[in-house]
This record gives sequence, structure tokens and C-alpha cells, in this order.
Amino acid sequence: RSGSTKIELTVGPTYSALRQASIVASEESRGVTLTFGGGSLVFSGSTAEVGQSRVEMPISYDGPELAIALDHRFVADYLKVLDPEKTFAFDIENGDAAAILSTDDGYAYVIMPLARDGKR
Repeated sequence: RSGSTKIELTVGPTYSALRQASIVASEESRGVTLTFGGGSLVFSGSTAEVGQSRVEMPISYDGPELAIALDHRFVADYLKVLDPEKTFAFDIENGDAAAILSTDDGYAYVIMPLARDGKR
């Protein structure tokens, strides 16, 4: 996709960080925000009842900050069927466009972002 950024991530650490960040998610608030930038990927989530979570992992991306709110269950559904040692590409344009997750062998997954801060 033109105008998008493709970031290579390792399945195992990404799945682990996602699970940790989603611990506060509830049925009403399933969103986890993924923020890429400054050499790290930050997973954050919050609910009024449980509190907040923030998990940071190092990545090889130093471009402009990109953030997208996704339903953690959809991301987990993709990651849990992959080999934890393998890498996958996280293709993101901005926080309002679909994210495309894909492997080198052609397994791809499209995830629509959740509305953030009253948008949509």
C-alpha cells in the first residue's frame, strides 16, 4: 500500500505483550492501542473498572509515531496460530485505516481499527 509503513515484528514477544496489555480489557472496552515510534512498540489499554495497562517492547522502527486502536481479540486470533519464532509484517497507514498483518508465506489478516477519541 502506498503511504503505509511496514514494520517487522516477532510473533512470540508481540503476542505476549498483547496478552499482558489486554488484561484490563472488558467486553465493553476491548481496545488496545498500539503505538509505534522511538524504537519501541507500546501496547496500552484501560477500563474504568480495572485500571490501566502499558507494555513496551523494543522494535526496529524509528519513524514518525503511529498509533492504532484494535480489538485485542482479533490480533490474538492471528498471532496464536503462527510459529512464535517467526516474524510477521504489521502494515499501518494511520490510526483510521485498516491494518494488514502478513507473513512471508502469504498468510494475511486485515483488521479495522476501533474508533478513538470520539472519531467516526
